[in-house]
Amino acid sequence: MAVLGGSAGAQAPPPNGSDATPPDLRRAGLVSVRAAAPSIRLDVRYATRRNFTGRRLPGYCEPLAVLRPFAARDLAGVQRRLASRGLGLVVHDAYRPVRATRAMVRWAERTGNSHLLREGYIARRSRHNEGATVDLGLVSLPSGRPLDMGTPYDSFSTRSHTRNARGRALRNRTTLVRAMAAEGFANYRREWWHFDHRRRGGRPLDVTLGC
Repeated sequence: MAVLGGSAGAQAPPPNGSDATPPDLRRAGLVSVRAAAPSIRLDVRYATRRNFTGRRLPGYCEPLAVLRPFAARDLAGVQRRLASRGLGLVVHDAYRPVRATRAMVRWAERTGNSHLLREGYIARRSRHNEGATVDLGLVSLPSGRPLDMGTPYDSFSTRSHTRNARGRALRNRTTLVRAMAAEGFANYRREWWHFDHRRRGGRPLDVTLGC
């Protein structure tokens, strides 16, 4: 959850058919979102210092985005829906190791930001740990340039509440919510970027990402 904007650092898609899922993640029942939809872009900030803690989060050694196979498949369906409009997805986070969630909580408590736990911006137990939740935004498919969503990803503000926007930003949020809902993802109303699959991922996992 980083108060940072844009997707200038987003990774361009690899060649079609590329599957960057490390063996340990495959054994845990997770797959790369790019295996299902190679045109999806990534901007996984928790694998860098460009996030609200100012440090790479534990468990993120590579900027990977992996999900349970059913969630990755349905996310590919969203990408196909958007492509007809010249749009695409940029994924900021997908499966999240439990140790990273705990590090977020410790950061909030250590820095005097415990109110973010109470207000629902940082979760003590996150569905990201199950592998069926994803944080993402919209981009222009040809250029990869991010669309105006009204706030940066991971803003700790009521302005990030999905319906709390106007004009182009609200239209873009609505486009994203509708495309995701059509493939079985429900939006978290306090974060325009956060979507949970209707199917739970199962037990929380603490498998690292590329470590």
